[in-house]
Amino acid sequence: MTDQLQLDSELKAYSEWRAQLSDSVQALSNFLKDKHVTDLRTHHQFELVLGALSDDNLSVAFVAEFSRGKSEMINTIFFGDYQQRMLPSGMGRTTMCPTELLYDPDRPTSIRMLPIESRSNNRPLHELKKDDAEWTEIQFDADDTDAVAEALSGMTDSKLVSRSYAEKLRFDVMEGADSDYGLPLNEYDEVEIPSWRHAIINIPHPLLERGLVILDTPGLNAIGSEPELTIDQLSAAHAIVFILSHDTGVTKTDLALWEHHLGGRGESYKAHSKTSDLAEARDAIRKSQRRLVALNKIDAMWDGIRSDSDIQSELDRQVWQTAKTLGIDPDNIFPVSAQKGLVGRLRGDQELIQRSRILELEAAIANRLVPQKRVIVIDKVRSSLEEILDTAGSIIDNRLQDTSSHIEELEQISSKNTDVISHIMMKVTTEKSSLEEDMKKYQALRSVYAKETHRLVKVLSGERLERLIAQTKHNMARCASSITLQKTMTKYFDKLHRYLDQAMQQANEIAALSETITRDFEHDHGIANFQVRRLRLERFKQEVERLEQKYSHFKETKTLFFREQMSITNRFYESVCTASRKVFARALQDANTWNNNLMVPMETYVREHHSQLRRRLESVKRIHKATDTVETRLGELAFQKTELQEQQDDFNALQRQLAELLIVEDEIPLNNDKKQQDASNILYWDHSINF
Repeated sequence: MTDQLQLDSELKAYSEWRAQLSDSVQALSNFLKDKHVTDLRTHHQFELVLGALSDDNLSVAFVAEFSRGKSEMINTIFFGDYQQRMLPSGMGRTTMCPTELLYDPDRPTSIRMLPIESRSNNRPLHELKKDDAEWTEIQFDADDTDAVAEALSGMTDSKLVSRSYAEKLRFDVMEGADSDYGLPLNEYDEVEIPSWRHAIINIPHPLLERGLVILDTPGLNAIGSEPELTIDQLSAAHAIVFILSHDTGVTKTDLALWEHHLGGRGESYKAHSKTSDLAEARDAIRKSQRRLVALNKIDAMWDGIRSDSDIQSELDRQVWQTAKTLGIDPDNIFPVSAQKGLVGRLRGDQELIQRSRILELEAAIANRLVPQKRVIVIDKVRSSLEEILDTAGSIIDNRLQDTSSHIEELEQISSKNTDVISHIMMKVTTEKSSLEEDMKKYQALRSVYAKETHRLVKVLSGERLERLIAQTKHNMARCASSITLQKTMTKYFDKLHRYLDQAMQQANEIAALSETITRDFEHDHGIANFQVRRLRLERFKQEVERLEQKYSHFKETKTLFFREQMSITNRFYESVCTASRKVFARALQDANTWNNNLMVPMETYVREHHSQLRRRLESVKRIHKATDTVETRLGELAFQKTELQEQQDDFNALQRQLAELLIVEDEIPLNNDKKQQDASNILYWDHSINF
């Protein structure tokens, strides 16, 4: 396992960092709860953050067409210590179904396989994963390498079925020799299909036990047949290794797989675009850096004739050509020999391992995988806690400020100065009454606010989207030409953009209403200057744009036969419409969360301010009735002020601790002084983190 120490070390460091971050968030939650700074809704948000932190899985996906050496590469990188091939690997097609390798201590060591017949119903894959009855499970002893290999060999199973049966299972079938998509027919009009739709291998392994999840995807047809795999798992992978064969270079199907399912050239172009703003550029760079390309089988060049310099020159040329074709940085391309790397590990031959260059690819995976996951976690924590910290900081500051103001008032009077006491009582009473009156007016406005938020939810509702999907599917089935089919698909995307534009306009109107309410309270009562947060739906429009670009090949049909028409309609429905549902579901979730929390900071602060006015009034009343002395009350307030100052210091210390854990080392190079300055800049904004 010595060659895997870097990845193991990175995973261990990430796990420790995540635990520290979780402890820091929990400490902040406990502190705010103990000091009665937040309400039940806020602590529910803390629970959501802590729940997200408990998910420490890191996923790396290996994607390639058949016979590129993908399973061999997984064997080499992760299972070289098993002393034999773990995943089936050999000539031709090996792994026939998408496969996940992970470790769940609550399940037995086993391989679970989902029969291909499950494609006959419309249940999504994420639902089937929860239904054990649908799966075939084979348990094995992880310490018995022969038992492991035998249990996993079933993944290669396939069977010949009739064309009609393959189409019943929603497989695309090639229409002729010129077709470049779908499963080929043999001379008996039969199609070879995999026996299994999906496989999940649960095995105790040091890296898997640390939360690593490995996804093995078998080729363009398999990915195209399982759109959920592309939409959910590939898009969520923290690192993707795209494998090419050195002897073939980038083939037509390789390029289709790259362009249609792995982001293609778009991310790389955007990452280097000078017109993108800094945040977009950094986000694009992170996305592009998660994709690595392995030029496998370079050992074919070790013919004993070519010199090392000749081999290197040839590799440099091919790396450059591959980078140009794929539109990716050459530094993300790694010539390797997975097979020789595995042989080297089985024999303990360090020289052969070095020559295979597998260590360079492993180092790249380690250096990209964990940072990608860390950035995702940081973004989630920042967005969830930003408003909480702003509100809590304002409340703590105001408590201290109000106590200081009350001390100043009492220092101006004596117990016998009844005129001044009466004036203070009247002033506080008037302010309290005014605030209560404005709170009643605000409650009346809530009905208007509720109507506006209902409109926003309606715009993004699943019911509205489902009506569009049903209408689009109906129209596509009736199209008589490729032109009308293209127009129907274009109209679908136009509608998606229109829905999101309407939602953005409605969200801006709600924000404007909230700003008016907030400004009125600020002007009339001098409460904190709250910034009403806008709902950012632009990223969902960008996702729809990427979705349209990703599946633009559906619009490129030049001829249209009935089977092709039905195939395109089904694939559009399974891929584009499924992805649209997920985009709009997340947009609706964001909108609901935003709606529910938009006015919470101001409402919380107004309630706190009302309580402080009530306490001040009671304090002055006690002095006025001679049941308390000014000196006694000043002593109590001085002690209270000291406690509040300590409370503020503790709050700031918790924020500093949290901020230090949430610093991101950006991919855009910075010198040390600049890094230090940037780190200090993000730590504070008044008394809260400037996220």
